[in-house]
Parts: sequence; structure tokens; C-alpha cells
Amino acid sequence: MEINLILTAKTWQLASQLERTKPFGGVLIVKNVPERTYLAITPNQWQVLARFSEARTVPQVLEAVINDRICPALGEFYELMLKAVKARIIVAPGQTVVAVPAVNWMVALKPARLRFALWLLFAAGLSCTIALRPALPTTLLDYAASFGSMVLAVAVGISISASLLRGAGGEVYSFRRWFIGLTDARMLAPPDQRLVALAPLAILAATTGFLTWHRQEWSLFPLAGLLVMLRPIFRGRVSKIIRAMASRRLSDAEHKFTFPPNRTPRARWKVLRAGLRNSTTWLEIGYGTIWTLALGYFFGVLTDVPPWEIAFWRTQGPMLGMGVAGSLLLLGVIYLIAEFYLFATERALAHRNALGLWYRRWFGRAGHLTDESARLRAVLRSPLLRMLPPAGQRAVAKALRPVRFGAWKVLHSPEEPVTHVSLILSGKVGVYRKLRTGRRVLVQVLCEDEIVGLHSVADREFPAFLYRTLTPVLFLRMDRSVADELVVSQIGAQALTNQVQKLPFLSRIGLCENWHIQAIQRCAELSRIVNYKENDVILQNGFYSDSFFIMFEGEARIASRGKVRGTIRGGDFFGEIGLLQNSNATAQVTAGPGTRCLCIPRREFLRFVGHNYTVALELERVSSARLGYPIFPLTHGNFQTL
Repeated sequence: MEINLILTAKTWQLASQLERTKPFGGVLIVKNVPERTYLAITPNQWQVLARFSEARTVPQVLEAVINDRICPALGEFYELMLKAVKARIIVAPGQTVVAVPAVNWMVALKPARLRFALWLLFAAGLSCTIALRPALPTTLLDYAASFGSMVLAVAVGISISASLLRGAGGEVYSFRRWFIGLTDARMLAPPDQRLVALAPLAILAATTGFLTWHRQEWSLFPLAGLLVMLRPIFRGRVSKIIRAMASRRLSDAEHKFTFPPNRTPRARWKVLRAGLRNSTTWLEIGYGTIWTLALGYFFGVLTDVPPWEIAFWRTQGPMLGMGVAGSLLLLGVIYLIAEFYLFATERALAHRNALGLWYRRWFGRAGHLTDESARLRAVLRSPLLRMLPPAGQRAVAKALRPVRFGAWKVLHSPEEPVTHVSLILSGKVGVYRKLRTGRRVLVQVLCEDEIVGLHSVADREFPAFLYRTLTPVLFLRMDRSVADELVVSQIGAQALTNQVQKLPFLSRIGLCENWHIQAIQRCAELSRIVNYKENDVILQNGFYSDSFFIMFEGEARIASRGKVRGTIRGGDFFGEIGLLQNSNATAQVTAGPGTRCLCIPRREFLRFVGHNYTVALELERVSSARLGYPIFPLTHGNFQTL
């Protein structure tokens, strides 16, 4: 299912039959019982999922957890939603499921009764194997007996694991029809998890030790199976035992990311740092080194180079050490190269696109078609003109004529009436307005597919504008009277303001640079332009604000504790911290001369943020930078109470 649909429009509800474990290492396991699916989450993440006890959309839950001040970091929140859907912890209301039946495993063993015996078997078998030196088979019968011993030991060990799992309260499931699945061990307490993982190791180690003592030539395959089962990588059983001992575990929302914005070098480095700070990571690295040395030892035992002699370690020891160190170094180098490649390709693509656009504007005079079909395509690309009915779009395309202007050319001065309306096919145009002081300021920059000449209609309060080209520009132009008949009369005044004034402005500011065009259009529709007199208080320190503000024109002062802390200029935004944290304002914002803001009421703002995850992530990033610490999750004392 598409990610946007999951995170915006689709309704979800908690699955009907869920089981939860107690938290171990800061993480609990939630199981969808009929479908045999699992999700590792933190208790705080469970509080978020619990909001789906009633059928809700993801944006509704996001708004609820923001209001309740339990919202996690947004990257984690969206990752949790996707993982919960994939694990079938939250499902579509009324959806039927196909249950996965458990195996009718009759034998149940209490883990407490076998814990000491299994550890003793494992230690004794491993000690005998190391001390008594296995040997290679000499006959075909020896090979067959060795292989059969390994298969029997593994089967007995897995059966004991299944019995321990049943005795601890878990379920045994079939895996690929004839194999036993022990995935339900995740629902057990850590000591029982370790014992379930240990049982096959203990039986195979005891079998290998016994055969090494009784029939050395039968010990090859059990020894090989033991070494494979003891492997430190690819989900080896010792790794499971070590991880079950961890005092801090990662939830499924904190690694192996599926949410695209989380798949970044920064997020991967964060996971790497968390792993390096965890003691179990170093235990696994240390165990991997020991396993590699043990592999070399048994290789020497089975060949003509006895590893128990000093000569072996003098000749082979440095090579083994260099092999271990080289392998770790190689993994690190491969990781760094992969990260650098991803970073470099992203940056190169961005620079290539910017350079290509610059070249087309300044030197691409012959690269644009202006026949009627090309003009119709340009009309359909324009956010304003595509609002017209199809007949109106065709009429506009026929009325447009191509016109070129060089850079820094004044197209229209405020003292003259507007005679033409133009659609920019290529280039940039600056929109200037005269302040009360007489100074002209740049209030907008218009680019491809945007309209020049309708600002006096879109902003009737300040109708005087000057247009000037900032690069060579190719226009598709029509007379103002034709534009009034075909465009202005067909589109409402508010839609003109949204598409001509707000949309181009929002498209250029840093807040919206990564937003989808539909999100920018929705922001323009939700906002209203509010004019302030000089020294008006826009945001009062210590008081609750019910709006989100974007500085549209002019400037404003930020003050805190009686001191001016900074200046807000066009394109800057404020008020989002109080809305996202459901708290009072932490600073006072006072209007300067000619201040105009785009304001979005709180309820519409939260709904808008909830339905556009790129918007939410960008607001979280900027707000966290302003605070100096992550805005989510909230901790005690980092917000003002209402």
C-alpha cells in the first residue's frame, strides 16, 4: 500500500486479538495472535498505538498525541505507523484475517527445571571437544555416522527448545511445513529466551564432546554444525543469547527504516552510535573474535598443524589477528564509502538541477516551443490557469502570444495601468512594492508557470506594484481585457489571492522548499493575510496563541525577558512551538512598520501538519534548532503549562 495513503487517508484500528509482554530492556513485544506477527515497541510507543482503540486516521492520532503531550519524535512516529501496519498490529476496521494455527505440541518442559542441566551440558561438551581434539572420518561409514549424529542432535535440540517454549507459555508454529518455528520465543522473559536458544547448542555440544571422546572419526559433522550454530553473524544463537541480556534494546521503529525520510546518513549514524554505546555490541564483537580464533584452532586440529604448539601461534597467530582486524576495518571502510556515495549523489543531483535551470534561463533561447499545443501544456502547468474549465483553458492558450525581455527590464511601474497579463515560460520576475517611506522593496520573486499582472486584483488593499525582470524572460502574454474576461471573471477573488499572491511567496521560502506543490496550495488556502500597525503585539509572551504565523511582508522584533533577541523578516515563521507543544508562547513578537502575516488557526494548522508529513518533519527540524533540543518528545520542564 502507498505510504501517503497509509499516513493520511486510511482509517486504522487495533487488531482484535493482541498480546503484550512486560517491558524488558525498555522494550515490550506486541503480538497479533491469529496472524502470528510481532512488533517490538517502547511503552511510550504503545501509548501512541493505544489511540487506535477506536478507528482513526494517522493524522487524527498525531493531533491527539500532540494535544496530550506524548508525541514521540516525528520520524519515529511515522516509522512506528508503517511498522505497525506491516506487522498487522493496526488493521483496517472490519477486515477479516486468516489465522496461522499453532502446532499441537504435546510436551511442555518448565525452563527452571532444565536451566542448570543445559548450561552444564553445553560447558562440558565444549570443554571435551576442545581438550580431546576431533579427527577426520576415514571411511564412508564414518562420514554417514557423523552426519547422522549431527542431524539427530539438532533434531533433539530443536525439540527440547519447542518443549521449553511451550512450558514457558509460548506457542510452537510450523515453519515451511515440516520445520519447527520458535518465533514465539520473543514473547518470553529474557532468561527463558536464552534457554530456548541454548537448548540446540547444549545438545549438539554434548554430542560433539561425547563423539570426540568415544569415536573421534565421527565428530566432524557435529563439530561443523556446532561451529555454524555458534556463528556470531546471520542470527546466530549466541547473538540471540547476548541480545536477550541487553539492558537497553532498540524498538522496531528505531532501526531498519522503511519511512523514506528516515533513510538518511544522519539516521543511520544515529543507529550506529546507539549500537556502539550498547555493551552488548562489544560483547558480540568480542565473541566474534573468539569464534574466529576457535575456527582457526579446530582447522589446525583437523590438519597437520597442531594449534596447541607455540610454533602454530608464531606462524598462524599474526595472520589470524590480522584477518580479524582486517575484516572489521574492511566493514568500516565499506560502510563509510556507501554513506559518502549516497551523500555525494544527493548533493550532485541537487546542484545539477540548479545548474540546468540557470543555463536554460540565461542561454536557452531556442529551447522552448510556443505553438498552440505547447501553450496549452503551459496553461495546464499553471496553478491558477488550470483552475479554469477545459474550454476556458483552450481559449486562454489561443489568446497567449510569446514575448521576450532581457534581464533587469522594467515591465510595469505603479503609476501606469496594467495593460497585459503574462504567463512566465522561462525566467524570473521581481515584484516590488513602495512602502510609506517611499522605499521600494522586493516582496516576491515569480518563476516558471506563474502569472504576472494580476497582483493589483489579488491584493486590492495595496494595488500598486512594479514588475522587473531578474533574468532573461520568455512570456506568454495576453491583453488585460482578455484576461479579465477569460480568467478574472471565472475565478473568485480569494482564489486569485491564493494563487497569485500567497502561492508564489510560499513556494520560495525555506519552510516550504521541500513540500509538495499540493501542500503549498493547501497552506495558501488555509492562511489569511493580517495587517499589523507598528508596535502591535502579534504574540504575547506567557500567553497561549491560537495561530501559526508566517511573515509575509515587513519585519517584527522578538523580545524575551525585556531584551530584543532578534528580527523576523519575510519568509520567517513563528508560533509553531507553542502549537506543537500545546503550551504558552516563550517570547513576545512585536510588529514593525508595514508588517503583514499569513495566519493559520491552530486547529487547521494541526490538521494540515498531520496530513503532510514533509511539513511536520520540516517544522520539527526548525523548531528543534530554535529550542536547542528536540521539540519531541516532551520532557518535564521543557514547556510552559497553560
